[in-house]
Amino acid sequence: MFNFFFIFFYCTVSYAQKEQIESQPEIIFNYDKIKEKQNSFSLQFDFNKAVLMMEKKEYKKAIELFKQTATAIKIPSFLNIAIAYYKLGEIDNAKLYLNNIYNYKKAIYKNTYSYMSACYYLYQISKDTRYLDIIIDIAKKHKNLTEHSKRMLADTLILLKDYPNALKVLNSMKFPLNLKKALLHLKLRNYDEANKFLLLAKEKAVNQELLNKIIWIMTYRDLKANDLEKLRDNIDLLNKRKSNFKVNLELPLKIYFNKDKYSSKEYLDFITNFSMKRKIDYIFYFAPFIFSDRQEIIYDMSKGFIFKSKQNIKSLESMVEYNAKFIEIIKKDPIIRVDSLKKLITNDTKSYVYYNLALSYAQIFDFNNAYKFFRKAYKLNPGNKLYAVMTLISAQRVNKKVSDIEYIKSNIKSANGLYKYFALSLYNLFIDKTYKVKDKTIYYKDSIFYKAIDYMKEKQENKDTSHHDLLEENIRDPFVYLMSLVKREKNENDFEYFSRLQRSVPLYLNDNFLEGPLIVTEYYFDVLRAIGLFDKANLIIENDNNPSYLRTKAVVQLYKGDSNQTLKILDEIQSKYKLEDKYTMYLQVAALLDQNKYNEASVQLSLIKALLDDDDADFLTGVQLLEDLKFSSVKQYFRAKYIDNKIDFKLDGLDEFLESL
Repeated sequence: MFNFFFIFFYCTVSYAQKEQIESQPEIIFNYDKIKEKQNSFSLQFDFNKAVLMMEKKEYKKAIELFKQTATAIKIPSFLNIAIAYYKLGEIDNAKLYLNNIYNYKKAIYKNTYSYMSACYYLYQISKDTRYLDIIIDIAKKHKNLTEHSKRMLADTLILLKDYPNALKVLNSMKFPLNLKKALLHLKLRNYDEANKFLLLAKEKAVNQELLNKIIWIMTYRDLKANDLEKLRDNIDLLNKRKSNFKVNLELPLKIYFNKDKYSSKEYLDFITNFSMKRKIDYIFYFAPFIFSDRQEIIYDMSKGFIFKSKQNIKSLESMVEYNAKFIEIIKKDPIIRVDSLKKLITNDTKSYVYYNLALSYAQIFDFNNAYKFFRKAYKLNPGNKLYAVMTLISAQRVNKKVSDIEYIKSNIKSANGLYKYFALSLYNLFIDKTYKVKDKTIYYKDSIFYKAIDYMKEKQENKDTSHHDLLEENIRDPFVYLMSLVKREKNENDFEYFSRLQRSVPLYLNDNFLEGPLIVTEYYFDVLRAIGLFDKANLIIENDNNPSYLRTKAVVQLYKGDSNQTLKILDEIQSKYKLEDKYTMYLQVAALLDQNKYNEASVQLSLIKALLDDDDADFLTGVQLLEDLKFSSVKQYFRAKYIDNKIDFKLDGLDEFLESL
């Protein structure tokens, strides 16, 4: 009878482990090798009977039996008594038995797993991390840990948020624990590995409630990985299970402000390997202002006015009224510059006036208006190839479809037109990489724009750009200065590289990086985050009321935890300058989320969607609809990948669920 009972119990436990959702590391100390050490059939039977009662949650009866078996099987019985009291909420009694084990130091060697378990429960009761440290210390001294002890170690490392080492321990175990591994990979942003183990967990799951959780977590993984194809498939699966689906109540999906969305390593990649969006912002930063519809007269940021020939000076003089105003405007804060240039728009506005306004909009990250006015400039002067290519590039920046794109492309590639070299070079960089640029520029080789384009070309061709003319000759430009600092010297190891950056990046004399075109400020912030000095830098300019700096100050206040001040600053500059850019509006969403004003943040997202037809606003709206289980209508909102460095989404309670497995 004993053999039959023992086998029956063992099978039950093995089956349960496949779908285990219990919150503790081996809630019941399984009777394992007692029959090798005990001769009493009665005690063996009583111990197994008590274990079965624990399984049935008959904790009082189990305690009485374990008190009897404790006369011969002391430590395992004490542990199960403590667990039973813990489950009953009788914490003082639980602590009494746990401390009995804890104070018996010989148990570290004779009953290692029981001792580790006692420390684990003492931590759960007291939240005193010294108990977790003891578990780690015991594990280090015992090279041949049992499977139970390894799992205990993994659970301890998870509590300590040491996910890489927890995963290493789990990978050394014989038992698969697929769901736990999947969640650890998810925490470590190893989304492909997370998907692999989630699929394995899904295949093994029999319990429908657990299966719902796995599919919900798979959907969350798809969102985080920007895996839109799998996301749509899993939404269909959720829709089929909707009638009995309540996981969103236990693991709600929420958008939130995440100031630590990316790691230092990721920020380093952002500043050394530009994304397509940052490449476009880079071009808008270095692009020249233009002062003629017919002759090539540009205003280069490093050289001032550059003329195709001396005769063009007369053209400049003939436009003296606009140019006199513009020279004053160009010196102003970028947001004020936009505000001032808007006032120069009249019924007979020249194309270059629209172009200059568009470029100014791009430098404050209002890309929708940049596209609008680049297109107006192009429509008025289709012979200007720079206007044409800037129209396509700005449309790309906001994922906007251009109805006559093929005509514009053919126009750019045609034989005649202004700024042919610039336009064709940008066409090759951003529109068609297979296109070969045969033209050479004669007049503007000394301009910073020419050098910026050449630098980007050489970067894309993986050439050594460490001593490029852009960096060598324009070091006084704040953006160039930062790029020059970030470049890695030959034979410079990681330690030398980071040490140099931490010594060299200005933390105090940094006003040039905090006001001006937004790409400079954003790049500076990314550099600081990459080297871990964002919180160390002085990001305050006393008595500076320029709107570009105030917007920077709003960001700083948000990251310091003062979202009230962020909203106040943004409301003031938005009211005064009528800002409608995505950057400012998303800052407001982030600040509202930081204050847990979820409904107001949703309204702001709806406004962004209405005004800008923004893909990211659609994506975040889709996340909210998923939480509301609007599965049948939500797929249309996931039309493009989501990229934003402030607003993130999470499954509330996922950490606790991981700790419970």
